[in-house]
Amino acid sequence: MRVSTRQFQQTAISGILDRQNALSRTQEQMATGKRILSPADDPVAATRIHSFKESIDILQQYQSNADQVKNRLGLEEGILKGAVDGLQRVRELAVAGANGALSDIGRQSIAKEVYSRLESLLGMANTMDANGEYIFGGNRGGSPPFVETGGAVVYNGDDGQRRLQIGPDFFIDNGDAGSDVFMRIKDGNRTFTAEYNPANTGTATIDQGRVDNITAYTRHDYTLSFPAAGQVLVTDDTLGAPVGGFPRAYTAGEEIVFDGVAVTISGDPATGVDTFSVKPSSSQDLFTTVKRLADALNQPSGVASDASKAGMEITRSINELDNALNHLLNKSASVGSRMNSVEGQVFINEDTVLNLQEVMSGLEDLDYAEAVGKLNLQMVGMQAAQQVYLKAQGLSLFEFMR
Repeated sequence: MRVSTRQFQQTAISGILDRQNALSRTQEQMATGKRILSPADDPVAATRIHSFKESIDILQQYQSNADQVKNRLGLEEGILKGAVDGLQRVRELAVAGANGALSDIGRQSIAKEVYSRLESLLGMANTMDANGEYIFGGNRGGSPPFVETGGAVVYNGDDGQRRLQIGPDFFIDNGDAGSDVFMRIKDGNRTFTAEYNPANTGTATIDQGRVDNITAYTRHDYTLSFPAAGQVLVTDDTLGAPVGGFPRAYTAGEEIVFDGVAVTISGDPATGVDTFSVKPSSSQDLFTTVKRLADALNQPSGVASDASKAGMEITRSINELDNALNHLLNKSASVGSRMNSVEGQVFINEDTVLNLQEVMSGLEDLDYAEAVGKLNLQMVGMQAAQQVYLKAQGLSLFEFMR
């Protein structure tokens, strides 16, 4: 078979070009540090690398979500701390205002600071995050969740809690609804509450009592009245009948026990007029608690019955401020627990990403020592091919006919 000069040249040039492509590929591998430049280089490894990259991208999104949660919970934690500090100051003022020797002017001066603290607490409850959303609005973060209307604070948010995924099968609440933080706080002694009738004209007062026997407690509504001088009657309003053993003798300052409830009435009630009620505890918002205290402190004490009512309001407020403080501290503990969970998951995510990157590196990263040796061989082969081509190109019959 004859080999033409043109065919020989094409074959030689193709060989040189192939070596040049291989050399260029090795140089590109060394420049990028990657062994696999395209899926064709190693289809199995390329598939695994693609899977690892997807997993890393998902984990990085989890980390981004975790950062959002940490920032928002950190802000909430700071607000709750501020609210606790504010309530502790209000409680100090309430204790000071409960001093019977204090003048009306002195109590009204204390009331001014309590009103100021109320405005501060309202401002905290309407705090916005870095994105301009109200953090205690639930899923309605676009408008202030707490609005003062007719002397009362109304919650305009909802009960929604936003949840973010910060790990595989791990979702966490990204904050708390304001209704759960500021509105749903048990009044009274958290089991029942004792209240006076605003129409009372005597000087008798009632405390918030205690649970004497939880198994005997009925959760009924009761009315305590004074049908005759020196007598007290307890009526079960739910059943519409007097409690067994009543009426009985009334002694000021002596504990009255019935159906698992124990309360103490002090002072002189107006016979046939004054009444007190005992009802199961219900929810009362923090702002109402503080406002009732401020209003009681602002109340003149010229009339004895009014002074008694103001005193009961102040005493009750101290009790309910303790309820609110415990409630906020529990919420703060919950936030702290979630932040710890986030920190733990962030560590797990980081460790997982590191492991995936190590495995992926073993698949796609270039072995430079091997690559350098391969490059040197390819360069030698390239030079040899070029020299052979140059020498072969000069061969001709005419050279031998001279």
